[in-house]
Amino acid sequence: MIKLLLFSVLALFILPAFSQQDSLLKNFKFRISQYRALSFDLDGGANYIDADYPAGKSENSGGGLGFGVRYFTTKSTDRILLRQSYSIGSSYSGAKSNSDATSNRSKQFSAGSGVQVLNKWFSKNKFIELGADVLGSLSRNKINNSNPIVISRHNYGDYSIALNTGIGIGRLENITDMQNALWLNKALEKSNSLAHPLSAAELNELGRTITKANNTRVLDSRRRTQFVLETVDSFFQKNNLVSKTDIKYFSNMNDILFFAFNDYRLSGTEKFIRFTPFISDYSNDQLQNNNVYKYKARAMVKSLNFSVGLNKHVPLNLAHQNNFGAALQLNYIRQDYSDIYFSADTITSELKNNPTTKQAALDLFFEHSIYPNTRTAINFKLQTLGGYEDFNKTTKFFGSANLTGAFNYFISYRTRLNLSLGTFYRYNTSEKYRSMELLPNTFRLLANAGISVNI
Repeated sequence: MIKLLLFSVLALFILPAFSQQDSLLKNFKFRISQYRALSFDLDGGANYIDADYPAGKSENSGGGLGFGVRYFTTKSTDRILLRQSYSIGSSYSGAKSNSDATSNRSKQFSAGSGVQVLNKWFSKNKFIELGADVLGSLSRNKINNSNPIVISRHNYGDYSIALNTGIGIGRLENITDMQNALWLNKALEKSNSLAHPLSAAELNELGRTITKANNTRVLDSRRRTQFVLETVDSFFQKNNLVSKTDIKYFSNMNDILFFAFNDYRLSGTEKFIRFTPFISDYSNDQLQNNNVYKYKARAMVKSLNFSVGLNKHVPLNLAHQNNFGAALQLNYIRQDYSDIYFSADTITSELKNNPTTKQAALDLFFEHSIYPNTRTAINFKLQTLGGYEDFNKTTKFFGSANLTGAFNYFISYRTRLNLSLGTFYRYNTSEKYRSMELLPNTFRLLANAGISVNI
């Protein structure tokens, strides 16, 4: 774990030295008065966990399906960057586990919703930010245990509220439209449709024209197609940039403007200081053996997070991008929890406590994205977290590492296939919802596949 953290720190300093940015992508500014979209997501996944508990090894595997709907809006001007997201979703999953002593199978259904809002106000190169995340979920879980034979049912509920505040220097710009402008320029050059090679200023204006075309709301899909094509064609015509407007010219425009939807891409550097108050509430009601045995758990967590760091997104060229960042985090966490056990509606035992935890940790990430064409995006990301934790005057080192690879591919208009593989490892970490009990050192493999549809 320590070697992995040191490697990540070294990578953050070495890789930027070899990163030459594409100036057109780097300097593009995404500006819209308002963008709105509705997204439907259907996904499935599977996972495998090999955990080393004090009592012996345990193997866990499972899979599930999920469905979600998300509505989001964006406003981007020189002075304001506003993002809002409203979501609701549900999922169904099944799992099984085997250990030296027993095995069990479980089925779970859950539903949840969330609201996320973040607004940044800019003055020259400085910004102030304020936002909130409100999340909540309910779930039911049935578990069949083989040794001893026990059928238990769990009803979970939780909510959380986080207030995001911060100040900083710099700005991360959305450069996806500039990326598509460069793809379109490349296609038109290849078909000899351009009157002359486009200058940097003309390419930048083409990117801004694509932004205007994409973010003007036209609900009728036929009229929207006409509007987008006419808007971009008008830019080429009024500036005398095309030598011929044959079918190849329009087919290239149609291909790039409507079917080049790669991953959201950013450019720029952001240095920040953030302060985040957070509160969450958790409940778990468990019933066993025809309700003879009952268990109720309640936990409220209040925390304060202070972080200082930077994020840097470097567009190397049209096909490659490097993103990296580092943040020093200080956390204060207070918990109030209770565990109550019942037998035949009589309390048999009760435990209450309110421990406090202090943490100091370093959060690092490095990400490399590849865009081989207008329809495909490949992403590799390494994220590590490590530091020291004081729990009721007991200090220990903890850490985690997460390595993922993702593949995103175009299927049809605004419909994409998503595949991902990943590994996760945690060392000496503790459960935050419960009584800060030490979790087992865990190595985890993840695989997911899904389809995303945006309208």
